[in-house]
Amino acid sequence: MNAKPGATDAVPSMIAAKLRTLIACGNFAPGMRLGQTELADQFEASRVPVREALKLLSAEGIVEHDPNRGFFVARFSADEARQYFRLRDIVEDELLPSIRWPSKDELADLRRRAEELEQLLNDGNRAVWWDKHQQFHLKIFDLSPQKIMVREAMRYWGLTDRYRSLVPLPRRESPERNIVNKADLIEALAAHRMRDLLNVRANRRKAFEDAVIEVLRDRGL
Repeated sequence: MNAKPGATDAVPSMIAAKLRTLIACGNFAPGMRLGQTELADQFEASRVPVREALKLLSAEGIVEHDPNRGFFVARFSADEARQYFRLRDIVEDELLPSIRWPSKDELADLRRRAEELEQLLNDGNRAVWWDKHQQFHLKIFDLSPQKIMVREAMRYWGLTDRYRSLVPLPRRESPERNIVNKADLIEALAAHRMRDLLNVRANRRKAFEDAVIEVLRDRGL
């Protein structure tokens, strides 16, 4: 990952984004030490941007920092998960009513993205699906002029989505697959039905939260 001239400041953010995905996909387990030298080799970067990336993730709560021992993937906690899901509910339920309705071209783009997500599920491609899934919802949130709330919504999205590695990615038709299907969301957007949009989002978030909490309880967390 060789930075171009003038792009130095972007390197830590790029590394942080890749680490978020790897953590969310379960490649780095909770409690695992994140060695700066090993990560620098993996991302073909120096230790300086790696350390800055880890500091970014530490500020977000995805990574924990012990000054004497280094950086570690944050451990899972049912209590923490409930609080993050609650905060996500509050922000998204405030943000979504402020969006404008998408244009025909924007709806077509969302439908294309939804079809791509379904194919990635069929293929079991968790890493790419996770990134594309986040981008899909950012497209919807970005229809709002309240950009500070958009950033907060995506921050809480990342904090709850790191728990997604606990839940199997559904490759076939099932109730779990319905949780991540986007057809109802797009239908509500196309029909300009805000109440339906809010209900679909609330129901999907609740189903995801219930699945996460059940796994955490089974593990005694």
